[in-house]
Amino acid sequence: MGGHSETLLKDPAIEEWVWMRNNSHRYFRINRHTAPVLVTMGLVVPGLLFWYGSYSQDKVKLGPVVNKSWAEAYSKKDIVMDPLVPSDPTSKEYKEWRVSDLQGSSLTEIHTVVSIVALSYWCWKCKTAAEYHRNPAKFNGRTLKHFVFECVVFLVPMFLALTDTYLFTTIAVLVGTGVYFRKQIPNAPHRPDKWAPDPRAENFKKTFVPGKITPKSYLSIYRAEMMLLTCFCILAVDFEIFPLKYAKVETFGTSIMDLGVGSFVFSAGVVGVKAFLPRNVDGKMVITTLWQQLQAGLWTSFPILGLGIARFVLTESVDYQKHTTEYGTHWNFFFTLGLLPLFVPLGLCLFKDLRVTSMILLVVSQALYSLTPLGDWLENANRTDIISANREGIFSFIGYLAMFLLGMSLGQEVLPDAPTFKARRMRLVSVLGVWTTAFMSFMLFSFVLGIEPSRRFANAPYCFWVAGFNSLMLWVFMLIEEDVDSKLPPQLSRSERPSGYNVPVILEAVNFNSLTTFLVANLLTGTINMKIETLLCSNSKATVILAIYIALFMLPALLMYRAGIRIR
Repeated sequence: MGGHSETLLKDPAIEEWVWMRNNSHRYFRINRHTAPVLVTMGLVVPGLLFWYGSYSQDKVKLGPVVNKSWAEAYSKKDIVMDPLVPSDPTSKEYKEWRVSDLQGSSLTEIHTVVSIVALSYWCWKCKTAAEYHRNPAKFNGRTLKHFVFECVVFLVPMFLALTDTYLFTTIAVLVGTGVYFRKQIPNAPHRPDKWAPDPRAENFKKTFVPGKITPKSYLSIYRAEMMLLTCFCILAVDFEIFPLKYAKVETFGTSIMDLGVGSFVFSAGVVGVKAFLPRNVDGKMVITTLWQQLQAGLWTSFPILGLGIARFVLTESVDYQKHTTEYGTHWNFFFTLGLLPLFVPLGLCLFKDLRVTSMILLVVSQALYSLTPLGDWLENANRTDIISANREGIFSFIGYLAMFLLGMSLGQEVLPDAPTFKARRMRLVSVLGVWTTAFMSFMLFSFVLGIEPSRRFANAPYCFWVAGFNSLMLWVFMLIEEDVDSKLPPQLSRSERPSGYNVPVILEAVNFNSLTTFLVANLLTGTINMKIETLLCSNSKATVILAIYIALFMLPALLMYRAGIRIR
């Protein structure tokens, strides 16, 4: 009585049920319980997205309000341009008019074009996994043929999609190529003892260290592809080959370049949270204090703010064209990026959950814009002082800060190493939940309240749209990696993989020095615009110039990556 038994009788049925419960992800099947979830997330939600895109396509014009093609207006056709339009296509006034009053394109078109980046990754991943499976010992992803394949599968489809050239043909080719390579990956052999522990799960338990953050390949590729898309667009928009429906809208609407700007900030937040997470230092968990975070923010901000000042001085000294309603008279995107590290630590102090802080910022800023005279002042006020002259940049900073914090909240979910194999797979569910929440918030503002997205003021619908799209893209990248790697035998699915398997070299180089790549792309854009009359270039000449431009802004990134030089 009162003693402890040295042996514990176990019920085999209960033990089997517990084991199956904890390892249900290994034996997933479509049945009457899982089918409704798959139908809802695989058909109903995408169907609502497609329906909204079709709805917006009828509401939003796909082209500019007036004819803005100089080559078409001055051809032999009897086309008469507005008499108020500047007649000289080489003048600063004409270039500024050309990108004014644009209304973007539909969500369906935008998402279709940007889906190219996910298809490119899927195609490359399947080809690399198939090659790795055939001969793991001799696999080397850093050869010349791999480099050429990376350029073909990542850069060429992006160019064709963003110039509206053979878009659906490009998508069909990528899908067909991906299916071909995926069929070359044999299924992992089934273990005779299905109750035996999964080797991948055992490897996770052995290698897990609390506070350790290892590079996530899907995150690196996602960031690098968004950076390539942004860098390409900032020059391509100055050529006739680039459709103006993809350029930044004037005030309300959606476009690919609007999505690119927001994605730049959101993805920076996803990886920027790393400095604020608990980390393992000599076996102890260390968390940075507020003072340390502010000091780090100052060191990060000063160089970027210096770049913003330098850009303003250079553009004013050479009388470079400037779209005033984009950020303001003196403000530019570097000022927005430079101020974010200063305000992020303060945002972290308000609430422990970053999503709460982001929601408060977005709701308050949207209420001020929609329910007070501030909205009319932001849209129509004269630029009489430093505040009114830069009102777009100042007010939109609130939205970009909220967007950055939303990215940080997602980074808290995906950056830390998962303690178990099951926890890593459950991240697919958490990221999907973030996307669903952001998408439903966007639907609420757009349908119920009737508020259109505005990149100019970074309002709430715009921020939710960017957060939802980027969360969805990250989820797709995670799903691709999980799907392809699950086909490999357990001994090939561990973290000790050869160079070139996880991340292609061109994307790893861009991600290694992303801000430097963005700066080089901006410098090259300004130089090319000053030396070449881009609007007078034929499509073939523009294609050559853009190809050289891509090679030039990627060359420093590749050389610095090879030399191990990283500029933060």
